[in-house]
Amino acid sequence: MTTTTLDRPLPRSYFPDEDKLGLTPKAIYLCEASAAKTAGDEEASWAWLAMANISEGAMSILRMGNDDEFLRSKGFSV
Repeated sequence: MTTTTLDRPLPRSYFPDEDKLGLTPKAIYLCEASAAKTAGDEEASWAWLAMANISEGAMSILRMGNDDEFLRSKGFSV
């Protein structure tokens, strides 16, 4: 089983392996988040997004529609 650096199982993957070639880990996580959302898997989408270590600017946008408790429950450090 593949795990994250936090020893948690990786979320379900929706982004094809062949499309990951040459991408940075952050780019892969963001693509996985988008693909999971498109597939209707909100939990996987949030989990991949949390792993992407997004910028403070992007976090402030997420905070506009979500409180800190919700974001923590999805794996974000807030």
